[in-house]
Amino acid sequence: MVTALEIAREIGNDTDLKRKAKVVAFDDLPGVPEGTTGKVALVGGWDKWIRYHVLFDNGVVLGSINREHLAPAKAYQEFDAKRTAALESGVFDQPEVDETAAADGGGGGGSGGGTVVAGVTIPAHLVERSKAARARVGG
Repeated sequence: MVTALEIAREIGNDTDLKRKAKVVAFDDLPGVPEGTTGKVALVGGWDKWIRYHVLFDNGVVLGSINREHLAPAKAYQEFDAKRTAALESGVFDQPEVDETAAADGGGGGGSGGGTVVAGVTIPAHLVERSKAARARVGG
């Protein structure tokens, strides 16, 4: 399975973004369909772990977004065409979608999967641990 990061690096969509940069969602994000424009409000993290907080034009605000999920607005069309060409030529395989995870909103039960909150997947075992703790304290 190909990752968004591999595709982003292959097509050159991996340079750092600055605050106030105009961006486009390069993938579907929670509440933000691919192709939605926005503006970087905050850049945080360390040298190899940069995260972006983005105010999208559809009113959704997302934080802690990896760079490979964003494209500069001016280069979005070019990067999208390169990504499509790479997927069609077989350089990358199309990611497989887990139908059961998609049907229940990303999982959350059982030993696999997880729950997605603000674009971050929380492992199922941590969700279960939290439920157990709330049950112990009566919450």
